[in-house]
Amino acid sequence: MKKPYLVYLSRVFVVLILVLSLIACGKTDKPCEHEWRDATCEKPKTCSKCGATDGNALGHRWADATCTSPKTCTVCSATEGEAIGHKWIEANCTTPKTCTVCNATEGEALGHVIPDYVVKVEATCTTEGVREGTCAVCGETVTERVPATGEHEYSEWTVTAEATCSEVGSRERVCATCGETFTEAIPATGEHDFSEWKESAEATCTQVGSRERVCSVCGKTETETIEKLPHTDDNTWVVTKSPTFSASGERETHCSVCGQVVQKETFDLSMEEKNAIKKAESYLEFMAFSRSGLIGQLEFEGFSKEVATTAVDSLVVDWNEQAAKKAQSYLDFMSFSKSGLIDQLIFEGFTREQAEYGVKAVGY
Repeated sequence: MKKPYLVYLSRVFVVLILVLSLIACGKTDKPCEHEWRDATCEKPKTCSKCGATDGNALGHRWADATCTSPKTCTVCSATEGEAIGHKWIEANCTTPKTCTVCNATEGEALGHVIPDYVVKVEATCTTEGVREGTCAVCGETVTERVPATGEHEYSEWTVTAEATCSEVGSRERVCATCGETFTEAIPATGEHDFSEWKESAEATCTQVGSRERVCSVCGKTETETIEKLPHTDDNTWVVTKSPTFSASGERETHCSVCGQVVQKETFDLSMEEKNAIKKAESYLEFMAFSRSGLIGQLEFEGFSKEVATTAVDSLVVDWNEQAAKKAQSYLDFMSFSKSGLIDQLIFEGFTREQAEYGVKAVGY
């Protein structure tokens, strides 16, 4: 039992020898090359490597506490204690609530309470007056300015320049208090002394004429319009709207002088034109056509170009929708590119705009 204990003591002894050897070696090392940090209020000058110190802490430089700030170090801003707080004097008529220590204020002065004023100098139209009153709270005498009234005591108007038909006149009046003169314009009468009318431009069926007269006072010229003359009818009928199978057409006559419409009337289709309309409608029931294509089909049926054109133009047809139907009929049995389908519709007599509408309508 004693042998292990001796072994343990021997090991501790060896460790102690090693520690002392290390300490002895450390004493022979080169001294620390200090890197000093300046002293602060609470710490002396200190080495940033080994922690060694030199001298003492600087100590705080205290500034006394104020109403709003506690005792404060002017070097490091450290604080101690609390602010002393304001010492208020209540507001009065002329001074707001005020601290007797730092002169800080809060709110506003209460203002004087003047029960009655005594007028010392009356205000006039142009000069200020003066009034005084005593404050019921503090007894101070308060003097105030009274604004000028601006209300003159004018005399009656005196005309200084008579107004004419075209020129303004003037009149004036004077204030009995301050002597100010107020001048006002008198509008021109506008009542001219005109001569008899004289024609300056002859009227026709397309243009109005004119006449004028002159004021003998101011020379103003007044011009008046003379209404246009009636048209001269040439009694020759011209068709302006072709009739349809269900609606009449329109035709008109014109003025032989200016060409304006004089008479206008309606008229109906001939038997051949009505038959051409029926034929066109029958084609559109089972097949899509362009306008020119439908006219051509009617001509193929033996109708004249004039009759075929009248018949087609008498129908109410959406040619864009016809282009869409024609495009779909092509796609039902044959494939086309977009440009190819547009070209095919143009070949069928549709306009480019109608063809592009039709191609877009089928999904391109």
